[in-house]
Amino acid sequence: MKTIKYVSLALAALLLTGCDFMNRTSRTMDTMLGGDYDVYIQGHPVVYHVKNDKITSQPDKGYYIFYPTVNGKKTLVQSPIQLTTIVKKD
Repeated sequence: MKTIKYVSLALAALLLTGCDFMNRTSRTMDTMLGGDYDVYIQGHPVVYHVKNDKITSQPDKGYYIFYPTVNGKKTLVQSPIQLTTIVKKD
């Protein structure tokens, strides 16, 4: 009976660690995107338009950094990765 408990505990720990690894890996893959994008942030009414620029992620800190043009000026915006949707424009 103890063996089953230990195996179950080890399996649960492996699954939790694997999920975290996959999450970090997927965030690392989109470290830099260049081009034209629309950026939507959940709960934020403004859609940011990034034109001919890049969007950089900081996966260890959990946010994106980009410079959209707001009121004619390039403005620094940081948004949480989990709440951000980036759409590539053609």
